[in-house]
Amino acid sequence: MRSMIMIAGLALGVSANAQEVDRAARVLELSATAGSACVISTPRAKAVTNANFQATGDGNATVGLTRLVDPNTALPRGASFELEIPATCNASHRVTAASGRGGLGRIGAAGTQAQGFADLLPYTLRLDWAGASQERSSNAGMLTLAVANGATGNLALLVNTPDGGTPLIAGDYDDTIVIQLQPTD
Repeated sequence: MRSMIMIAGLALGVSANAQEVDRAARVLELSATAGSACVISTPRAKAVTNANFQATGDGNATVGLTRLVDPNTALPRGASFELEIPATCNASHRVTAASGRGGLGRIGAAGTQAQGFADLLPYTLRLDWAGASQERSSNAGMLTLAVANGATGNLALLVNTPDGGTPLIAGDYDDTIVIQLQPTD
């Protein structure tokens, strides 16, 4: 009986060695590219003075000045609003803001205006983003911030209209501010 147990043990040992398989390694390499991307979301009002803010369904917003002029003097009344605009850009990029008219312009204004009156009210624009800030008048051209790296957070846009100055001609005034976030890579 002892010899049978040993034979069975040897038979098991032999069959285990016969089942060993030479293993080979294969390498699968993965590669991909993350393209440059910048995204701006719907603005939110942070602070508003002499104005009202309304986000529209398309990711844009409308700001209406409550009282553009003093009703007794036709002089501009100061107004300001600060917007927070959630944004992300995963590469070096530039942020631009530009006024479509160079200021609040009277709709339908054509040619010369009455002496001592104005039909354009320039305002101040300021952008704060990724630790950089720049400010300029709406009639001084495009405002540009260059950012060397990717950034995410709230882009701040501050707009201030002046108090006083030249009386404005009666009418409706408007402007469009276009803000763009573009990769520079």
